[in-house]
Amino acid sequence: MMSKARLLPFAVLLFILPIPGTVALRLLALGAGLIVCAWTWHKEGFPDVPAKAALLLWGGCALLSLAGAVDPAYSLGEIKNEIGYSMAAYLGFITLTRTRGDAGFFVMALMLGSLVLCLFALREHFVSGSADWNEFGIAGGSGSYSTYLLALLPALLWAGWVLPHKHRWSVIAGLVALQLLTAVLAGQRTFWLVFALQALFALHLLRARGFIVFSAARVRAIAAAVVVLAAVVMVSASAKRDMLGWKQDPRLATWPAVAARILEHPLAGKGFGRETMKKAYPDLLPREYSAVWHAHNVFLNYGMSMGIPGMIAILLLFFALLRTFWKLSGDGDRVIAMAGICGVSLVVGVVGRNLTNDFFQRDLALLFWSIAGMLLGYAQHVRNVPDAAGRRIARGG
Repeated sequence: MMSKARLLPFAVLLFILPIPGTVALRLLALGAGLIVCAWTWHKEGFPDVPAKAALLLWGGCALLSLAGAVDPAYSLGEIKNEIGYSMAAYLGFITLTRTRGDAGFFVMALMLGSLVLCLFALREHFVSGSADWNEFGIAGGSGSYSTYLLALLPALLWAGWVLPHKHRWSVIAGLVALQLLTAVLAGQRTFWLVFALQALFALHLLRARGFIVFSAARVRAIAAAVVVLAAVVMVSASAKRDMLGWKQDPRLATWPAVAARILEHPLAGKGFGRETMKKAYPDLLPREYSAVWHAHNVFLNYGMSMGIPGMIAILLLFFALLRTFWKLSGDGDRVIAMAGICGVSLVVGVVGRNLTNDFFQRDLALLFWSIAGMLLGYAQHVRNVPDAAGRRIARGG
């Protein structure tokens, strides 16, 4: 099978993932990619799966939640969508991302998709003449778009290490600048806080792993500039969208009530899925804020769905991934080390963003697991490339 042809289904998946209304095409691409993977597994065996124990705990808790589910059919469907499809993408990218060329092909598809989406967003914004983001446009809502960017940006950093083009850094810098401009237009306050956190983690690891040679004073100055810039844009976003102040945010009133309800039945939830709160506890929904139909926090939503065991399971899963990427960041191979740094930034960004909302769903969950699988798959295959004598090279991290 031609090298690039076998990658094409998952490349299409990455290209279309952020575009609303492409569910059927996503599933078709995912299914075609799995057929390619099945052939690879038949020939070479099943790959090692990073964070396997945490993944099994996560899936097990989700299935156990069906016993007390308020709507078992809904919860089973959500398990299929949020765990089944996500794990298919994760395993697929682990299997097929074998070389720098493979990684570059996937990253290029991701970059092209992000550019198309960004251009749609900019066109809709400036043609409409409104200062507000078009929440029902082709680019999707401002919350989902900003969450998409927090997963995309680490992948763009890694693109600089896997793309062969000599002008790649100029292209990447231009795309990052364009996406950050679009993020300003989206007006999401939390995006800038989490983006600053991602940047600080990346800056620390880039210096600690020898990618940049900055003095401690210079690092502190850059970190301070990032924090100040993020704060300025956050304040501007609040004023631009005429949003409620932090003290008036309805989530601050909802979170204690949700936590209390979880503690009433700490070992059991009401079934897997983000709509569990709306289905099981309609009294918790503020009448004056229709958008608060779930807890707006991924861990609290898991608590509503699966009780405290579910909260522990998703926390352990994110921790296992973070620990794996942190170890990779110390690898002697510079591309693998950069994959680790980008992976740390990916987990920090996705977890941080979902502390004030819950976008760990559908296309955004698929994107997270696809990028994680790509980074981990590359590292796994390259670390186990046979040498000239046919022996496996297993470099430590």
